[in-house]
Amino acid sequence: MKIVVAGIGKLGEYLAKMLVKENNEVTVIDLNFTGKEELINNEDVNYIEANALDSQSLIEAGVQNADLLISAMNEDSKNIVCALLAKKIGAKNTIARIRGTEYSDSMNYISEPLGLSMSINPENLTAMQITQTLSIPNAIDATSFLNGRMDVISIKIKEDNKLKDLTIEEISNKVKNQIIICAIEREDTVIIPNGTTKVLLGDKLHITGKREDVNKFLKVAGLINTKTKNVMIIGGSKIAEYLAKSLTKMNMNVKIIEVNEKKAKELSEKLDNVLVINADASDQNILYEEGIEKCDAIVSLTSIDEENIVYSMFANLVGVKKIITKVNHINLDGVSKKANIDSVIAPHKIAANQVVKYVRAMENSKSSQCDAIYTFGEGVFEIIEFKVKENFKCIDMHLKDIEFKNDILVGAIQRGKNIIYPNGNDKIKLNDKVLIISKSREKVIKELNDVVK
Repeated sequence: MKIVVAGIGKLGEYLAKMLVKENNEVTVIDLNFTGKEELINNEDVNYIEANALDSQSLIEAGVQNADLLISAMNEDSKNIVCALLAKKIGAKNTIARIRGTEYSDSMNYISEPLGLSMSINPENLTAMQITQTLSIPNAIDATSFLNGRMDVISIKIKEDNKLKDLTIEEISNKVKNQIIICAIEREDTVIIPNGTTKVLLGDKLHITGKREDVNKFLKVAGLINTKTKNVMIIGGSKIAEYLAKSLTKMNMNVKIIEVNEKKAKELSEKLDNVLVINADASDQNILYEEGIEKCDAIVSLTSIDEENIVYSMFANLVGVKKIITKVNHINLDGVSKKANIDSVIAPHKIAANQVVKYVRAMENSKSSQCDAIYTFGEGVFEIIEFKVKENFKCIDMHLKDIEFKNDILVGAIQRGKNIIYPNGNDKIKLNDKVLIISKSREKVIKELNDVVK
């Protein structure tokens, strides 16, 4: 597919790399490529140093022949204008990053008149994922599939964890409920486990299951503690605003610490039932005064990654049970792991997953296309949701008779209102929804037939 990306910020750069990896023809347009040598030296990426709001520049970038234009510049208004221009010039589909809270309730009404195929709001998507993580005890990450029927959570195996040194088979016998440990991150490797795989100290387990089954698993594993009630957010960003609104709806007590007086005042006026403190969180005395050690969760959302990591390390030292840290720069992921910070979120990665899902669906509109996607382990592993269509070549075959590619696992099947945890005697039927766990650096799984030989 021919894709034009307008704007080479964190999201634009990450999207370009992901889309090229998926064998798309990608052209990036921006006024300034300073510091983007890795991208412009990539022979698979075309780049044009020009104004993406100028119609002639867009034509030079090939928008008139593009299957998709993605506008990810630093202002919502620019992205709306760019997408509108691209559509008028001839782009088949357009996506715009729309970040402002003032647009969030209106996008359903204005997308069609603007010719937008889709809008993405990284801040809102990130807030939704943090909310889900905070709602599940001991989860360090969480998302959902199958219309919210299936949770995917991550937990860290610590010294006092009852699962430590048990095999997957022993855990299954102990738990006696329907969950699947679909992947284990161990240091720099990711494993799809079998029954004999032993869970070790420091492992990060990725678990799929229905919410009630996941909660039963956490209880048996000794991982259920008190529900999250008191949350401190450091940094009054857009994510913080979306997150505070979401958490207060769940009856959580939310406190935001923001150093900028003007921003703090604006937030206090916008957010009902949220305590906004205008103070400098880098002063430990402030954090103690605001009761950091009494918080159930700390979410660090400042614009500076290094500050977020330091705040999270301090929260860890004072015994906060749940700590979530925003890290924008990919090369700081390793630093956060060494700092013993378990829950790290990157808004551009979350937004990119949404775009990649859309692109894969475009490519396979007549086949069993990707309906949802979640990546982890530095992108090595994916959990993908597919809707089964007529073209799937293994419809009504027993799973044990299907020759799957290496490192492919069928995690769940939704048939009507029923969720099936499949074994070898189960079948994949027309119109089922299927959850696939895939480990592959070599071939991207774009549609369901890609999982079989």
